[in-house]
Amino acid sequence: MLLGLSPGALAAEPETPDPYVVFLGTGAADIQRPETDPCDNCTYVRQHGGRNARRYSSLFVSPGVLIDYSVTGRNGLESAGIAPAAIDHLLITHSHGDHCDPAAIVALAREKNKPLSLTGNANTVARIEEHLKTLGADQRPALTLQTVKPGEEFALGPWRAKTLAANHIPTEDALLYVLRGQHKSLLYATDTGWFPVGTFAALGAERLDLAIVEGTFGEQTQPNLLVGQMNFPFVRLIRQFLVESKRLKPGGRFFVTHLSLHFCEPYDLLAPRLAAEDIVVAYDGLRADL
Repeated sequence: MLLGLSPGALAAEPETPDPYVVFLGTGAADIQRPETDPCDNCTYVRQHGGRNARRYSSLFVSPGVLIDYSVTGRNGLESAGIAPAAIDHLLITHSHGDHCDPAAIVALAREKNKPLSLTGNANTVARIEEHLKTLGADQRPALTLQTVKPGEEFALGPWRAKTLAANHIPTEDALLYVLRGQHKSLLYATDTGWFPVGTFAALGAERLDLAIVEGTFGEQTQPNLLVGQMNFPFVRLIRQFLVESKRLKPGGRFFVTHLSLHFCEPYDLLAPRLAAEDIVVAYDGLRADL
């Protein structure tokens, strides 16, 4: 026994809590229409609400990481009981407004008592910088910006992040993310169409516990819809690839998110159908352990 120390004083340091994710939003860019649109899906959402209503897509990864943040993000955090103080790092997939809202991001950073780090492509960082220029010095939050391209790796607290190329828009390097930490890993893949060849190759060494892939256009197969977005036939093939290549671990879970209000059935109708194919339809507020 060491002098001056009680037997319990040498206890091991507490471990980081087991990682988990919370879907703060699971919708595509057309989520704002259900209050007035007469279509069948919007009518169903008005009548039934609940898991059928969706915010813009965003994911919280505990500990400390948020992927994408827009005007519906604050409501998503509040509904999930997640305080801004729990967010240390913000990853942005691309600069579209339903994934990156500079004013909302600045407001989030102001609520924290320590700097928020933001990582994204050059277009995303430029959007944030332009917004910051419109603010007075006393209005600018503690926000650090990092520009990345596909194929980079970097640390985010206890996580290692890897950027993969998305197939979304020709004017910028839209990003997918792999996060690894505490012997767990996940893929977050939205917005994107069919993965680029290099992205399939970059997934070669991964062993994923969770794969989260967009399914914007549901069962629609019109070619013009699938330029830069997925449908369910693509989603099924991506899942098949991940399972058969063992990139998704045995027992790993596959989720579909970024679901169009107008092209995807409401949750109540869609979830049982895709569950039969081992595809989990994400909904706002869903928590999943890694």
